[in-house]
Amino acid sequence: MLSWVHGLHFNNIRGDLYGGLVAAVVALPLALAFGVTSGLGAIAGLYGAIFVGFFAALFGGTPAQASGPT
Repeated sequence: MLSWVHGLHFNNIRGDLYGGLVAAVVALPLALAFGVTSGLGAIAGLYGAIFVGFFAALFGGTPAQASGPT
């Protein structure tokens, strides 16, 4: 489960953080829209995006994985 730790390079941290921030900013409106479209409200879409993103990052199988509300 934590096999990604061996591939972690601290000189890439800045780029990884910027990439994560950009992905979050792009995914936020989409997650909110999915929540509203489902009829459960925008907050449900936000919670869904947070939990799915967390579990995809925790149990994902590749070092370069992009997951989002879609």
